[in-house]
Amino acid sequence: MTKYLLGLISLWLMCSCSDTAPGETPPIDLPTPTPTVTITKPEFVFGFQGQSKYSYCPSALKQADGTVHLYFCGNPENLIMVDNIFHIKINPDGTQTAAKSVLQPGVSGSWDDHHTCDPSVIEGSFTWKNTTYKYAIFFLSNMYGVYYNEIGVAFSNDLDADSWVKYPQQIVKKTWSSEGDQEIGGGGKSWGVGQPSVVSLDGKGKLLLTYTVGDIGGTRIVWAEADFSNMDTYSISTPQTIVQTGLKAIDNQSRDYTCNSEFAIDKDADKIIMIRPVQPMPSDYPNYLNSSLEIDYMNLSDFTNQRGNWTPIYRITPDDTGYPRNHNATLLRDNFGHLQDWEEPEFYFTVSKAAPDVQPSGSSHAEWTYHIWKSKVVKSK
Repeated sequence: MTKYLLGLISLWLMCSCSDTAPGETPPIDLPTPTPTVTITKPEFVFGFQGQSKYSYCPSALKQADGTVHLYFCGNPENLIMVDNIFHIKINPDGTQTAAKSVLQPGVSGSWDDHHTCDPSVIEGSFTWKNTTYKYAIFFLSNMYGVYYNEIGVAFSNDLDADSWVKYPQQIVKKTWSSEGDQEIGGGGKSWGVGQPSVVSLDGKGKLLLTYTVGDIGGTRIVWAEADFSNMDTYSISTPQTIVQTGLKAIDNQSRDYTCNSEFAIDKDADKIIMIRPVQPMPSDYPNYLNSSLEIDYMNLSDFTNQRGNWTPIYRITPDDTGYPRNHNATLLRDNFGHLQDWEEPEFYFTVSKAAPDVQPSGSSHAEWTYHIWKSKVVKSK
């Protein structure tokens, strides 16, 4: 009896630990395939074609009906390199409004009387001189006679406005206190501060502000929390250099550094996404433009706590676009700087030709080939 019971128990145990009948080969659990990440075929968006004018540094805001408001840098007069900020509206059917200059350099002698460029547009609630504005545009500017840049802001109640109301002073000044340019050796001068990117933290006046710094301490991107709810008492926290761990240079091995990048967030997913240039720049003309861009992400909570690593989503190269230079890019965001799908972002970027197709003279400058294109990251399911 005891042997009989032991035999039954052994049979029950054997049957309960296996889904296969005796003599069958257990199934093999295949590894989950890694999704393939690619981008859609790049599409031309805008350019002053057939003219000695440039269009670059886009900031793109997508509306609920599919309309895109696109702001970018351009020069209003042929052959004259003076930056204005332009605007076009791209309708859901693909038609566009005519490009118009909506923000220009200030009057002679002001801090912003030369170039006005690098727009980053955000919705919120910004009160200044007893008027509350719905939109703010952050920009880079400088004055004649100096090399460095600084950051300003202007306001509007309409994304389609013909002009924006400028706050009269810089909101972020150069990092050194002495007058004039900062010498950095070898005849070089510090670039200053600029290329702002803003993301709304509360849907009102509190923002995550990032921008590039170029001074005697090197080139880097810093971030700060800012409150522009009341422009009479606006505040910006002490800037901190962003985490750069995980970023790779053009060789995919060397550690890279950051500059001239656009950011967006997905608060629900706790993610911050960056589109950035990949260093170093090529040595042939134009040797001041990058050949490749990269989209990276990390946890937003890690970003704001100065920890974590960036993980690449996709690197955009000349093989993708057909152009030797790909630079000055933006993510297609909503009005608050957020993304609906951080894993498959749409992005706008600038292309340029390179030598021998262009030369640094007259109507042959590379700048006249700066046009804005777009594409989208796609993951296989």
